Amino acid sequence: MSRALGWIWACWAALLVLLATTTGLAFLPLGRWNLVVAIAIASLKALIVVIVFMELRRSSGLVRVFAGAGFLWLMILLGLTGADYANRHEAYIPNAFQRHELPAKR
Repeated sequence: MSRALGWIWACWAALLVLLATTTGLAFLPLGRWNLVVAIAIASLKALIVVIVFMELRRSSGLVRVFAGAGFLWLMILLGLTGADYANRHEAYIPNAFQRHELPAKR
């Protein structure tokens, strides 16, 4: 077995272990930490895919810079989306769910 094929099998196995870990942790009552742990595991899986399967290890410096810039831009967009969602309030409509009686016909 070639060395590159060995790396691919090892990364595939690592991704399966991380998938099983994510699935198992979904059933544990971690409270607020559930999202943090899930995002950390997902980031680790993405890092494995980028480094091994996209061959970023053997790429030139310019390719690495642009890959890092793309990842940074994605994090900025996700951060802004999260900030918008966290700071958005429901519109207040007074008496929105109260039943209004129609005037009686004469």
